[in-house]
Amino acid sequence: MDAIEEPARKLPVFGDYDVAVLGGGPAGIAASVAAARHGAKTLLVEHYGFLGGMGTAAGVTNFCGLHANVHGDMRRVVHGIASELLDRIAALDGLNEPHVIFGKTLAQAYDMSAYKCAADELVAGAGVEVLFHAHGAHVVHGDAKNIAALVIETKSGRQAVRARIFIDCSGDGDLASFAGAASEKGDGQGGALYPTLMFRVNGVDAERARDTPRQIAQLMEEAQARGDFTFPRKGAIVRPQSIPPNGE
Repeated sequence: MDAIEEPARKLPVFGDYDVAVLGGGPAGIAASVAAARHGAKTLLVEHYGFLGGMGTAAGVTNFCGLHANVHGDMRRVVHGIASELLDRIAALDGLNEPHVIFGKTLAQAYDMSAYKCAADELVAGAGVEVLFHAHGAHVVHGDAKNIAALVIETKSGRQAVRARIFIDCSGDGDLASFAGAASEKGDGQGGALYPTLMFRVNGVDAERARDTPRQIAQLMEEAQARGDFTFPRKGAIVRPQSIPPNGE
């Protein structure tokens, strides 16, 4: 393959920190807040211009995994910083009550804008420094076992972040991959987890659309029976937003 040789250059150091976290999704929010509250000078590096990860950037709008079936009783089992975040979202009137999905687990829908605001308040309140519009690009090794710096690409150009501890919350394992950590992809036979497409529809009567998930699942079953499509999962998550798009 053709290649272009990039001239060597010195990278400006954005800053020195105790802890640098790559990725501002739920894991990055929790990791950075916990580190800062323990007195560490903490930087949170986020690719987008807001926090929340795929929960805001991709419109997921549901927290899954906060609840579990405990001896037949569905209970909230994840608390701590997660509870603080949900409380802030609820205070902005952006959180729905938990609902059953696929007949066996609970999820909790939220308003994306409320999530963004709540995450900003939580992180800022803990004293975390946030760098938006910055993409993790590579690492510089201090030795065979340690990372000396995280290389980031920003609108101001390529820079380096030095820290004593780096935490990978990128969602894709980017930092770990840059560092040379071993990894596996999919099931080893070319199969991987299927994605979920999320989108928002305005002007919907939420009460009339209440039975939509069952209807969609039935239509998918019928389409697969006819041989039109093959679906890895038959069903849909349809939830009204607690704050309607028109604000009413």
